[in-house]
Amino acid sequence: MFRILPTLLLLLFVTGCATSPEGRTQLVAPAPLQGFSAVYSEFDMQLQLVTATDAPSCTEAECAADRAFDQRILALGKRLADIAFRQHPDLHLRFPRFDIVVADKADPGAASSAGGTVVIFRGVRRLELDDAALAFILAREMSHVIAGHHDENVTTSILVALAAQILFPVLNLGALISGSAATTAATTAASSAVATTAVASAASFAGSRALRASYRPQHVIEAETIAMKLLVASGWDGHEVSDQLQSLRPALADEPGWVVELRESTQRIAVLLQGPPMPETAGISAQVAPTPPFVLPPPMISKPF
Repeated sequence: MFRILPTLLLLLFVTGCATSPEGRTQLVAPAPLQGFSAVYSEFDMQLQLVTATDAPSCTEAECAADRAFDQRILALGKRLADIAFRQHPDLHLRFPRFDIVVADKADPGAASSAGGTVVIFRGVRRLELDDAALAFILAREMSHVIAGHHDENVTTSILVALAAQILFPVLNLGALISGSAATTAATTAASSAVATTAVASAASFAGSRALRASYRPQHVIEAETIAMKLLVASGWDGHEVSDQLQSLRPALADEPGWVVELRESTQRIAVLLQGPPMPETAGISAQVAPTPPFVLPPPMISKPF
């Protein structure tokens, strides 16, 4: 029991409660670990980019269309990032600016990190979406950052890893896996420790992935709501956004999961707009918090890569 007390204390240290912009209680890492959270989520995002298929080399006409798409994304991203910092002034405590980039990936998709990086895959261009629909895609991904979903995922991974380190030594599963009557005590102890570590690591990785996947639907729905508020504050009409999303090309048999998720978002947004009308704006400032006493840095727009 005394052997696991330090781990239990660490478990309490790495967890804290916060409230998302939509009022949901969520687990987040405390302030001392916020830097680690940003680094971990950045690595997670880069892993998504590395495993995604690169876009093929473009012809002259395709390259021109890509450049035009890049400029649309960058312009929309700047507009949304500016309003996001005004609506959520606390963002400047987490990162200095949004970094909007376009990645040369063949399939449609998007990714982001806790540090404010938002990536749109070039394959989104082939969906031939209007600016309103593109703005929703950007706003939804930015809303994952705003709502602290990446921080929540990192905290979940830490909790599962610590729980595995506590649980498996207590159960002595390593000895069950590697022990035998013929082995010496020293060999058994060493192999048991190695087996326990390996099993705990594999279990924590699988467990954190499964738990994060179970959170994903809730995170997406929350991001949709925040995104629509951000779009309305930026001057878009919610019904126009919904109409443009519904003009998405007919479903294909082997669509990427991200496109399927976008179609589900489209259906939920249509239902959302059937309820009480979203607040109208008499100009962007009507939906934006008053200018804070400090100077907000402008959003940084990166060149596509």
